[in-house]
Amino acid sequence: MEIGHILVKKLDGSLSVEEQKLFDNWIQESDDHRFMFLRLKIFYSNGHNISKVDDPYIKIYRSKL
Repeated sequence: MEIGHILVKKLDGSLSVEEQKLFDNWIQESDDHRFMFLRLKIFYSNGHNISKVDDPYIKIYRSKL
């Protein structure tokens, strides 16, 4: 699973046990990862929209990659 999916699911509080392990490993890899997640969390907490994992626009974008 891509880290982007895991980050969105973490913000939504819907991580599985395996995804939580992947998130924990990723977040511990570097300060940059921690700071990026913190910024996303603040953005999300302030009511800004973060795309859902199954957003049709994301699926269209990924299909073009």
